[in-house]
Amino acid sequence: FVSYHFLISIQPSINQKVYQPIEFMNVQIDDVGTTTSTTNRHDDDDDNHQVEIQDERVRLVWHRRDLRLHDNELYADDNSNEQNNCCSYSSPHNPSSDAVKAMNHSSLKVISLYVFDNNYFQPQPSSIEQSHFHNIWFGPHYTNALIDTVESLRENIQLLGGELLVRTGDPVLIVPQIALQIGATEVWYNEEPGTYECQVAKSIQHICTYQHGIKVCSKIGYTLYHPMDLPLNHNEWSELAHPKNKPKKKKHGIECHFLKKQQQIAVDPCLMQESVVDVSSDRFTGMCRIMGDFRRAVKNHTSVRPVIQAPQRLAKAKGYDSLNVDQGRIPTLYDLFHCILEKTNGDSKLCIMGMDDETIQFVLQSAIEKQNTHKKKKKMGMVSTGGQYGESAALQRLETFLDDGHAKTANRSLADVSNNNSSRLSTYFALGTLSPRTAYWRAHEAGEGCEWLKSHLEMRDFFLFTCFAAGSKMFQGNGIPLNNISRNNSQKKKKNEAIQWNCPGDAVHVQKWKQWATGNTKLPMIDAGMKELLSTGYCSNRLRQNMVSVLTKDLCMDWRAGAEWFQFLLEDHCVGSNYGNWLYFSGVGPDPKNRHFRTVSQMKRYDPKGDYVKKWIPELRNVDSVEIVFRPWDFGIESFQSPIVDPSSQYTWQDWQDLQQTGGLSLID
Repeated sequence: FVSYHFLISIQPSINQKVYQPIEFMNVQIDDVGTTTSTTNRHDDDDDNHQVEIQDERVRLVWHRRDLRLHDNELYADDNSNEQNNCCSYSSPHNPSSDAVKAMNHSSLKVISLYVFDNNYFQPQPSSIEQSHFHNIWFGPHYTNALIDTVESLRENIQLLGGELLVRTGDPVLIVPQIALQIGATEVWYNEEPGTYECQVAKSIQHICTYQHGIKVCSKIGYTLYHPMDLPLNHNEWSELAHPKNKPKKKKHGIECHFLKKQQQIAVDPCLMQESVVDVSSDRFTGMCRIMGDFRRAVKNHTSVRPVIQAPQRLAKAKGYDSLNVDQGRIPTLYDLFHCILEKTNGDSKLCIMGMDDETIQFVLQSAIEKQNTHKKKKKMGMVSTGGQYGESAALQRLETFLDDGHAKTANRSLADVSNNNSSRLSTYFALGTLSPRTAYWRAHEAGEGCEWLKSHLEMRDFFLFTCFAAGSKMFQGNGIPLNNISRNNSQKKKKNEAIQWNCPGDAVHVQKWKQWATGNTKLPMIDAGMKELLSTGYCSNRLRQNMVSVLTKDLCMDWRAGAEWFQFLLEDHCVGSNYGNWLYFSGVGPDPKNRHFRTVSQMKRYDPKGDYVKKWIPELRNVDSVEIVFRPWDFGIESFQSPIVDPSSQYTWQDWQDLQQTGGLSLID
């Protein structure tokens, strides 16, 4: 997982809710969950409050995975630049006073909204039809971080004079209803990857625009690059990825190139009139499917846009306070996961990915305990004010990691990336509390030794845009492979021949599926990684890759089961990054190689003293010999007999030869 680490998506084979925009064209939303025949929003004689504020520009900002104020176009005053919202920056680092700026001196009034979508927290059918599994799209660890972040965002918005409304329910009903209630003249939101997310956004757009006459404007702040700045067709992508001649050096550097590109955008009348960012699959036709080609083409074509200043103040509409709009209570983990807490044993219809109640309850209680621990520390003054995952925490972590030199010394490939061996920014990116552009330009300023962070953001973009481009195809069992390669790696598969994955829910494979998912494979590094993931919602990139390899290459299990289980567990879950990486490393995605990780040899390289494994595997904690920690099955350790796969398959050829010849792995005790 290229340092970032879900499907919130509708797939054709699943009986999940799909929003068809046309179905909402003839209904009027009076309240959440109720509808009547269509009426015009301006014909409501009974609503004096709305009439009173109709002459103002009132913007409803619908927050999604963009829970921040800095570098957020939703809070930009488009009146300062009617041409295009990103065309007048004087510098990538310091926007000019005439550029797109936060609404500090604007007549525009803003009310913000976040909706806890019930569909994210209720069991949904798994994409693997034969398994009869259910999944939950927002797991406990991610939701814990989300709740903390919404609390922080509300505090920050209120400090500026604004208000963040919070609702729980269906955003397709709630967003237009709130827009009508506050007399909004426009609704702004950010696009994000995921078939379900795109359907929800389109439905809201149709309801607001065609039914109520409310202007809808979408932006995008989840990706590093803006879709508008990417190549437009296959020829452009191909020429930029593989130029015949070496590109000429940019004489004026990256800033001049950015401004030149923006001047080109500014004179395009089609772009000037567009109010919704095009993230449809058609927009990305011809996009490079190999990561290296994608990165090369994009960097040859454009540059990362500058950051947008955060607003210094926000203003509510005239008469807003008299509307008595309910601020809304932020739900708790108990509120959102009552379906898990109240689930009775033996209810197979609500079986979360085939796991028993004990496992699911362990994950939920771990998230609750983490939340309670932070609250206690905050109450005792042991942590700074504000949330653990909010915008302030995200910016502080970025500054600490770069300014204290950790980025230059981090050994990111280790199994254990504690002690600043990882940026640990992935959760902030997943929630949108940290802008990727902000991180990019700060790493650029930090200079030598920090370039890798910029590269990882480009890799993250590759998976996000692949998700947009592939649409529902990204979630099919056969994936979007570059090469048709058989499971034994020895024969080319026939064109369009689907891989025959083992189903984790059938009687033959369910036990091995549960062993993998609960950290009981008897492969020390794999089990340690899963134990950490279950307990904390996080483990290193290196471990995630190895866990994917065991499930898909050794056990030949359907990769989507692993992706859905990670979706439930990950604190930093993001649809594009998670599913993109699972595709990539399971052999049915945009990877020209067919990677198989040998976990014992990987442990020798990335946990050479076995410290990480000992940390998470109690049975090996007091073992002195590193050789025993690496291959406990060879030393009669009772709890590690009969690993889930043949241990000989978990060594590289060289390590296996060394073991046969010397009886050991040449480890350092």
